Amino acid sequence: MPLITRIFLKTGMVWFLIALLFGVAQQINALTFPSLSVLFWHSLMVGWITQTIMGVSVWMFPGRVKEESLQHQKWSWMAYGFLNVGLVLRIISEPFVNTSELAMWKYLLVVSAVTQFIGILCYVIEIWPRVLSKKQRRQQRKADH
Repeated sequence: MPLITRIFLKTGMVWFLIALLFGVAQQINALTFPSLSVLFWHSLMVGWITQTIMGVSVWMFPGRVKEESLQHQKWSWMAYGFLNVGLVLRIISEPFVNTSELAMWKYLLVVSAVTQFIGILCYVIEIWPRVLSKKQRRQQRKADH
């Protein structure tokens, strides 16, 4: 199993625990943030589910270069970085978007969304060539050489 897959899966489990904490806090009303439900669902769906899917698919889809190097896995690492930076920015900014008069939090939330979107695009760039048909892959290899 490649290192990037292990990192995606371990980080996904951390986000699962964070989502669990948000869920418990929401149920016992320990925190009064109106956005706690949003943080719970975002941590669960993007942090845990999406990262688990991304990690496993990077490992399991055919056509991956077996050599573990930053050069061969750059799109996966960029997807990982952008996605997690975006998630952290979301956790930081979401509670203050509706409660603070500072526009900074709204801009930070937009930066969070854009960063996560870039992470997903990096993942698509990594996976797209792997889901081509055998004929398309052969044609692409011929064009590359």
